[in-house]
Amino acid sequence: MIEASYLLLGPETGEKELRLKEIRNELRKQIGSEPELHRFYPFETENGEIFAALDNNSLFADYRLVLLSQAENLSTSLATSLAQYLAHPSTSATLIIISSENSVSPKIMKAVSRENTKVFYELFDNQKADWVRDFFRRYGQTITSDAIDLLLDLVENNTQELRTTCTQLALFWQSGEKKNAIGADDVEAYIHHSRQEDAFTLFPEIAKGTLKQAIDTLHSILGSGDSGAPILLVSGLLWQFRRLLSIEEALASGSSEYEAFSSANVLGKASSIRNPKDKTTYHIALATYDIRQCRNIIATLADADLASKEAGNDMVELVLEQMLYKIIVKKGEQTKGIPFASFPTA
Repeated sequence: MIEASYLLLGPETGEKELRLKEIRNELRKQIGSEPELHRFYPFETENGEIFAALDNNSLFADYRLVLLSQAENLSTSLATSLAQYLAHPSTSATLIIISSENSVSPKIMKAVSRENTKVFYELFDNQKADWVRDFFRRYGQTITSDAIDLLLDLVENNTQELRTTCTQLALFWQSGEKKNAIGADDVEAYIHHSRQEDAFTLFPEIAKGTLKQAIDTLHSILGSGDSGAPILLVSGLLWQFRRLLSIEEALASGSSEYEAFSSANVLGKASSIRNPKDKTTYHIALATYDIRQCRNIIATLADADLASKEAGNDMVELVLEQMLYKIIVKKGEQTKGIPFASFPTA
């Protein structure tokens, strides 16, 4: 029996998505048709749009499934309004409240029954290897312990990311020379085959302050032939440095490192850092750039964003090379007349 409300919490996105699909499938069977789907975020429903979706009968569907994501960002007033709604919910709608945190507003926690509340925790380290091994066993394949260790070093700690990567690896392995088991060399070959450079692979080089490697990565990105790559690159770096600045500001205000990483945000939107690799990258970035330099770099990136959009195809590489020079060498300090046309890659 489908209930009027559910609360799906925790950082483990894979199992959470599976539960969401189960609810939707159960609802489809119960009502005999496809429910009308609405998805909201807290910042999108400040004027009560979510309640219109919950309360108003649709001309096109008998039932409505309403998802509210990022519920950890609920304002006090919205949490109060939701709790009031949940006390007397619509009989033709189901509300699913979703958060990456383990709890949300106490008013919401109290309004949704314990039976319909579930926290999805990340896999423990001693569970990951068995999860991967069982996944490939279901495909009729085996994988070596070395291959599992390498795979886990490269994948986010959630089953959604693991499932996607393992599925792709299984298909990649099937297309190659068949062996008794997937080995570490197969994982390396898959990574080399599928790896794409972008702002998120460039940022670790910038965090370390390695200009040569950063330029090499930049050339790989531009060499993809994607005309939108320069714009996506600059916007991605802006996102990373704004996230870094939020950590710098939290530390400067007296927060612990754990608190600063947990409360990291980008323009007010929560973006906590949980992955060990990301934590390492941001540790390095904190040691490389101080808070003043970080603010200057954000200004440099904003200028580069405009310049890269205005530059022609022949000039955009130079614009982005100069951007990296200003970030890594000058730490965002305004510089005139940078004396190079292009860095050598050899």
